[in-house]
Amino acid sequence: MPTMQASSSANGEGARKIQTVALVYGGQSGEHEVSCVSATYLEQTIAEAGFTVIPVYVARDGIWHWQNRVGKLPAENLSNPSALTRTDSGVILRSASNAIQVDFAFPIVHGTAGEDGSLQGYFEVLGLPYAGAGVATSAVCMDKALMRALFAVNGIPQVRYFVISGEEAARISDIDEQIRKGFGYPVFIKPCNMGSSVGVHKVKSAAELPAALADAARFDDHLLCEQGLSVRELEIAVAGNYPHYITSGVGEIVVKHDFYSYEAKYIDPDGAALHLKAPIDAELENSIRRLATEAFAAVRGEGFARIDFFLDKDTGALFLNEINTLPGFTPISMFPQLFKAAGESGAAITRKIIEWGAARFARLTRLHSAGRTEVSGREQAAAR
Repeated sequence: MPTMQASSSANGEGARKIQTVALVYGGQSGEHEVSCVSATYLEQTIAEAGFTVIPVYVARDGIWHWQNRVGKLPAENLSNPSALTRTDSGVILRSASNAIQVDFAFPIVHGTAGEDGSLQGYFEVLGLPYAGAGVATSAVCMDKALMRALFAVNGIPQVRYFVISGEEAARISDIDEQIRKGFGYPVFIKPCNMGSSVGVHKVKSAAELPAALADAARFDDHLLCEQGLSVRELEIAVAGNYPHYITSGVGEIVVKHDFYSYEAKYIDPDGAALHLKAPIDAELENSIRRLATEAFAAVRGEGFARIDFFLDKDTGALFLNEINTLPGFTPISMFPQLFKAAGESGAAITRKIIEWGAARFARLTRLHSAGRTEVSGREQAAAR
């Protein structure tokens, strides 16, 4: 596995000493249940990495609840309304009966209001270092239309597509005409801001368009219409701080449904077979590694991500599908399993993710401090 250049560790020079990690999970998106399962895995690996875990469950109504342990099922989490507060001595998590200082946040809230930059922005306002990508990267990668626009600017190959606004979604005949003139059926209709294949539909004819558009529009007011090719689905895990990354090997998902739907991922135990070493040649694997790091750098990626590719079965063409900046950490999730196959245990990669988050926070703190000093100097000079 390629190595990355050394960065400040969580307890190293320039970075805050980290002891307590708030594991924030649940959330208000359609991926609430998946987030709870991911948190169960991370609760174990964060503790194994040597940190004290503070589980914080975000209920569907948006209220935060401090937990003694992660509830794998939403109903297993206790009602204990809590809030994070910035103080002179640091960030404090308070409930009605208790309080504790929090040194770091590990968000694993999949979907909207979790991996779209909003939660990351909240942590930055609090002055709390956190795991994963920053605000801008999170927002861009959550929005498939914005992400694909950046891919295009950077010359990264992707399947053909077009974006449908909320108003346009009702114009079925216009969309059908654009599909027929552009690339033909089948197509995939997807909400731009959603994950775990929620609201995604494979559409084989114009007759199936209305129902697919109506369902996808329940989750977002911008939709993606994507060319449906016969493809192999290849995935790679990437981690590190911009622009120095490490990568796992390349895995493959062999889907036994019509496509890799939510049901195939999480409901049907036989919905897909996960292969941690894809049967591909070395040249293709190197191309995937190169494109993955180029794409992550193009969005200024930091922390960790799973990057998904399509390999056209008919032409052999390779396309980048998407960057997932907050991938699943369930027992079958590819990100932790790919790194495990590459020799990085769950605790080891979790510790590195926390270290990268601390180093990023230290770097940005220095930059922001320099900016404040410059402005203060100018104000003092102007007052004289």
